Amino acid sequence: MKKIEKLLILLSLALCLTACHTGGAGSASATADGSAVADPLPAQTLGSQFEAAVDPEEPADVSSSADASLSAPQPDASQPDSSQSAPQPDASQPVSQPDASQSALQTDSEPQPVQPQEPAKKNYKLYVLMYHHFVEEGAKCNPWILTDVRFREDLQWLADHNYTTVLPSELAAGQPLPARAVMITMDDGYASNYRLAFPLLQEFQAKAVISLITQYTQDEDPLYLTWDMCREMADSGLVEFGSHTHASHGEGECGIKRHKGESREEYEARILPDIQTSIDLITEHLGTAPQLFTYPNGIKDSWAAGFIQEHFAITLTTVWGHCDISKGLYSMQRYNVSMDGSLSDILPA
Repeated sequence: MKKIEKLLILLSLALCLTACHTGGAGSASATADGSAVADPLPAQTLGSQFEAAVDPEEPADVSSSADASLSAPQPDASQPDSSQSAPQPDASQPVSQPDASQSALQTDSEPQPVQPQEPAKKNYKLYVLMYHHFVEEGAKCNPWILTDVRFREDLQWLADHNYTTVLPSELAAGQPLPARAVMITMDDGYASNYRLAFPLLQEFQAKAVISLITQYTQDEDPLYLTWDMCREMADSGLVEFGSHTHASHGEGECGIKRHKGESREEYEARILPDIQTSIDLITEHLGTAPQLFTYPNGIKDSWAAGFIQEHFAITLTTVWGHCDISKGLYSMQRYNVSMDGSLSDILPA
């Protein structure tokens, strides 16, 4: 009975509260005497308003609301943005893969042995060419005479095949031979060496050595060089001068070969002063002692060997063949050049 009374009291209280609000949720209806009576609210609405009255809602927790992002920590503008500063991969470039060979080198800590380089092989092969007299194209030649046109062809052939001309002073100084070394020699000292050959030597910047029979130069024989010609060629740096004796290579002479029945004393009195005279004249007129001696007719004599080796660093014969300078610079072999053959018949191309 008491429960019913409490329920009625609560219902009456609810109706009174509703009646106080003319714009309430329920609509008004007229009674028989014309007074307005509020329609009862639906039970669901009533219950919800009652619950709100007796159990008011707790204040909303902003940390769990839709505006929670406002309370989230914001990036510090003073600190760099790692998302912007970090380099991004370029999609257009292929991703490089580690090289297995490089990885192996990095992980292998053992030092690799250094392979020693083989020293360049020295060249000891020298080709010595023998010339004598030169004439203009069309003139008569013999095995000891060459035309100026042919001499030009020889110099061009040497240049085309990478030969380098060398001088006696370079050999005597022990300078290494170039890969293809050749020495141009001219015997006797003809004036044509100056008139026809020297301009071509200058044109090709080729070097040569001339062995003088100094008596002819000293006597100013018109067929032979003068001292002025010799000086001009020596001053060019392209030509050096050697001895071919002073007066032991003339017609009727047998060079430095001993005469039949000649004693050693007689031989030395005849030959050694003659060679010394050639040395003195060359030194006097050209300022440099000759380092090369060319045997007249290519003939040697043991009685003069000691004197010659004492005064000269190099000697030349007329024996056909190339030279191996590792065996010394004495009695070097040569190739005579004539109109009957070409340099390609003598030298390797």
